[in-house]
Amino acid sequence: MNIAIVTGASSGIGREFALQLDGRGGLDEIWIAARRRDRLENLENAMKTKVRIIEEDLSKDDAYSSLETCLAESQARIKILVNAAGAGKFGSVESQNLSDIISMTDVNIKALTAVTKVCLPYMADGSGIINMASVSAYPVLPYLAVYSASKAYVLHFSQALAYEVKSRGISVTAVCPYWVESEFIPLAENTPDGKCINNFAFITYPFPLVKKALCDNEMGKTASLCGLIPKAVRCLSKKLPVCCQAAVWNAVRLLRCC
Repeated sequence: MNIAIVTGASSGIGREFALQLDGRGGLDEIWIAARRRDRLENLENAMKTKVRIIEEDLSKDDAYSSLETCLAESQARIKILVNAAGAGKFGSVESQNLSDIISMTDVNIKALTAVTKVCLPYMADGSGIINMASVSAYPVLPYLAVYSASKAYVLHFSQALAYEVKSRGISVTAVCPYWVESEFIPLAENTPDGKCINNFAFITYPFPLVKKALCDNEMGKTASLCGLIPKAVRCLSKKLPVCCQAAVWNAVRLLRCC
């Protein structure tokens, strides 16, 4: 049985991945994972491929053992794994709640790594892994310190893993978008100084982002950047010293908040 697994499928980018995988064929089932069962059921009703709902909070350790049990019982072959679950908050480290900081690292780093580890034994030649990183993985960004650092981990983890599993015919791609039209921004702003980042211009929409990510993964690319802004940020981050990156970002941040 060939399956796809999509985490964070209840909304935004994760939902769009599930919908586009539904239209690609070659899959017997699509497993969709998130905390909100009602949203997963709504997504299931919109899909033609058989769906298995995994209602789990991926920040909890028992979620991984549950997924591992399901995989062992089904003996499925994972054609594609999409780690789209993520968490983020804006603001200084000092102003953020400790629980929000722990949630970001648990979901963006621990959960993504654990789900990937659990799924790897069920992947073979032609399988793919797509990890949602961010263009913020490239530069040093004050007031996005924890979030951007967690996405830098995703990027580096994905690129290193791609090298490790290349001999098995598995493709690993980190997706590094600019701001995306989703529930992320209003949730990320919900902090004591969350408005320190504002005026979100040049929004990326999920459909072209996901379409390109799936294509880039098939082509074996280790990073997928949709649009000119992410490519420009990556280029500048390679050329500017760290101190300059932080200063430039802070100047842009202040201008955008005016």
